[in-house]
Amino acid sequence: MDQIRRGRGRWSAGGPMIAVFLVGVVCAQAAHGQAAGQTTPGPSPTAQASSPDKVVLKVGDMSITQGVVERAIQGFPPQAQRNLAMQGRRPLADEFVKLLVLSQEALRQHLDSTPDFKDLLALSRLKILAEQEYQEIVRRVVVTPEETSKYYADHQSDFDAVQVLQVVVRKKPEGAKEGIPGFPPEEAKARAEEIHKAFIAGDDPKKIADKYRMENLVRVDEQPYTVRRGSTRADMEKAVFELKPGQVTDVYDLGQALVFVKVVSHQAEELKNVSTRIENTLRQQKINAALEALKQNSKVWMDDAYFSASAGAPAPPKPPTAVVGPATPAPK
Repeated sequence: MDQIRRGRGRWSAGGPMIAVFLVGVVCAQAAHGQAAGQTTPGPSPTAQASSPDKVVLKVGDMSITQGVVERAIQGFPPQAQRNLAMQGRRPLADEFVKLLVLSQEALRQHLDSTPDFKDLLALSRLKILAEQEYQEIVRRVVVTPEETSKYYADHQSDFDAVQVLQVVVRKKPEGAKEGIPGFPPEEAKARAEEIHKAFIAGDDPKKIADKYRMENLVRVDEQPYTVRRGSTRADMEKAVFELKPGQVTDVYDLGQALVFVKVVSHQAEELKNVSTRIENTLRQQKINAALEALKQNSKVWMDDAYFSASAGAPAPPKPPTAVVGPATPAPK
């Protein structure tokens, strides 16, 4: 339902970008065997402007080529790549400068010789190796059309869908600041119940919408939309899929809104419309199976006591020492 759909986070040039960026740069440089402090050779005089060997940024005696930048961008999430395409690459260049300036200063201070750095470097190497092997497993996984068809036949109920009309009445949260949209709880309940009765009576949804709709306060759907398995709260989903066409769910209190739906029709999604979803499910199952097989074939041991749920919990505070009164100095 609309009230519980997850929104997409926004990516910006600062903050989260540098974390993603650093991983991309480290992986890109590691793939080419570049050690810290090495200078990337510049392009030959005959190199083309689009050559991956073209130097596009320098800080001191360190250079960054176009190929390194492009590989770093490829490691970004899709949303970050889209934002970068709209904003231009200057914010990315600023992050590269920050990376190189800080790394050069760290080298001048010989921070690469500290035990902490060596531990982090070893962990980074393991992480890069693990990511490379994971991608190799993904590359080897194949899902056949026969497997997709069989999964669809064996899980038919998973692809049921229901067309519904939804009604939303916004409720002002307790203690909300002035200007926050929503009805007081009792008024919101009364309005939701009134609209609920109109739907149960079978009134025309368009007429109900014309009568009760209020911008930012009451929404009444006139056109149905599709609810699929796993797309809404478990209790609402159970009710929606069990009701017959024409029936209406109870009114659900979702905290900041009162919501109910009228079932319009049931339908089964066709294989051609869900084949990609099935392929992704089967692919992930095969990837998980391959990872589990690797663990089973390896000698894995761990200290269960150390890794138990309570092992990392802070010790309970000691009870305070009772103080009866001010301390009396010892007699001399």
